[in-house]
Amino acid sequence: MLNNNGYNGNSSLKRIGIDFSYSEEQVLELAKCADDPIYFIDNYCYIVTLDHGIQPFKLYDCQKRKIKLIHDNRKVILMEGRQQGKTTSAAAYILWYTLFQENKTVAVLANKASTAREIMARYQLMFEHLPDWMQQGIKTWNKGDIELENGSIVFTAATTAAGIRGKSVNLLYIDEAAIIPNTVADAFFTAVYPVISAGQTTKILITSTPLGYNHFWKFWNDAVNKNNDFVPMFIPYSEIPGRTEAWALEQKRQLGDLKYNQEVLCKFLGSSLTLINSDTIEYMSTCPTVYSKDGLDLYEYPVKAQLDEDTEELIGKPHSYVIVADTAKGVGGDYSAFVIMDVSSVPYKLVGKFRDNKIAPMLYPSVIYKVARDYNMAYVLIEVNSSEQVAHIMHNELEYENLIFVNRDTKTGQTVTGGFGGGKTQLGVQTDKRVKRIGCFTFKALVEEKKLLITDADTISEISTFIQVKDSYAADDGYHDDLVMPLVLFSWLTTNPYFKELNDVNIREAMYQARIKQIEEDVVPFGFAFNGTEEDYSVEDGDMWKPETPSGYLTSNL
Repeated sequence: MLNNNGYNGNSSLKRIGIDFSYSEEQVLELAKCADDPIYFIDNYCYIVTLDHGIQPFKLYDCQKRKIKLIHDNRKVILMEGRQQGKTTSAAAYILWYTLFQENKTVAVLANKASTAREIMARYQLMFEHLPDWMQQGIKTWNKGDIELENGSIVFTAATTAAGIRGKSVNLLYIDEAAIIPNTVADAFFTAVYPVISAGQTTKILITSTPLGYNHFWKFWNDAVNKNNDFVPMFIPYSEIPGRTEAWALEQKRQLGDLKYNQEVLCKFLGSSLTLINSDTIEYMSTCPTVYSKDGLDLYEYPVKAQLDEDTEELIGKPHSYVIVADTAKGVGGDYSAFVIMDVSSVPYKLVGKFRDNKIAPMLYPSVIYKVARDYNMAYVLIEVNSSEQVAHIMHNELEYENLIFVNRDTKTGQTVTGGFGGGKTQLGVQTDKRVKRIGCFTFKALVEEKKLLITDADTISEISTFIQVKDSYAADDGYHDDLVMPLVLFSWLTTNPYFKELNDVNIREAMYQARIKQIEEDVVPFGFAFNGTEEDYSVEDGDMWKPETPSGYLTSNL
């Protein structure tokens, strides 16, 4: 070691400005290490083990494949069980990355700053055990950040939107990404991810054990289905030496089924007692949006009839759409949300959704109106439990023709009707116990029998926490069901005789002939971010959004 030449009295570290004479063997070793991070880690990195203290870090075969994957790709997402060395492997690669390359900046992020510093501590342990001839001189060395003589920097932060704002980062490492709360993750990725991913050589590494259907699940699912640029890698416990079937059985006994499935088998799990069974949720998958802005996510453009330029006649059959909308107060709590359903054929498809918890009820109808017009004058069903304001604006002020009316009867309950008629007719549906019971039953059957396809990540996440609460279903504590409830209402809508007249598809007759009596009699059921004024988004303004597509189809002038 360097004895009196150490950094701040630490003889294990080399201070800057030290001249060193390298032997021929050391030069060859430096060249080998610089060329191959696996060789470097396997021969020069040390770790702390529970049984034997500080030991050389001898990579398992699966860890060598992991290091190679990180090295060869710009964006990597890794899923592993607990205590499989994912964090230590990442720290070792970061050490190689900063040691043998100049002027590189690495950000190490975790849900808490203290967790990120634990990763930094592993980096520092490995660094201090390097031979002095391999080290870089130290300019800064503390728990939160390090700067080396070659200009490379490593710093830690919590995963917040402000965590690395304004900093140029060459490698972004996010550890245990699934633990980061969704609200924090959304703000972080919105503010930071585009900046990092825009570079030509920047690298992003995300590692985690799964924890529900959250943002990590979405990144992982999109990577597996090649809907993003990340390269996925899953390392099962069986690839770690010593982790046999007997070991797994012991873990299952100690952890219980739930934690074992999640932390050892790496299964994405929702809440227990969900309306939709867990196997169905597990096989749900997302798809990329064709348009996404200000709370509106579209997965398919509306299918319209095409104009034959020679005959000037319309050819082809336009698709039919239904929009089901739920309204909140717009004060940052629950969301105003609607789903866009393609009902042209079975299976039905969710082709778009809107969700915003700050849009005022006065502005919300203009959003529904414009989307509904673009989607072939979609039929619109509005939930009116808290207020009929949105429905009245749609009908009386915007004069939208394809609103779905509902008739209330004390004996038969609510039924869809073609317009104002006898009895108590209203401009939408009230989610009472009967409607919710039938809607939940039908929603469960539609989804589990693959008669309703859902590829939106936010919706799938809500489905995974939509659970039985006493004699009904609702969001688990701390979660939302603002996207699930429009789907429950849509499912209820499909059981109404009038739905066949809307679209000539009688799903009730096709699927539930044997179940109708049970459904009717069983009493136990199993955004746009508007910153302007209302005038900014008035109906006469023309296009509310302009997707970057050649057709530019999204206009209000159908």
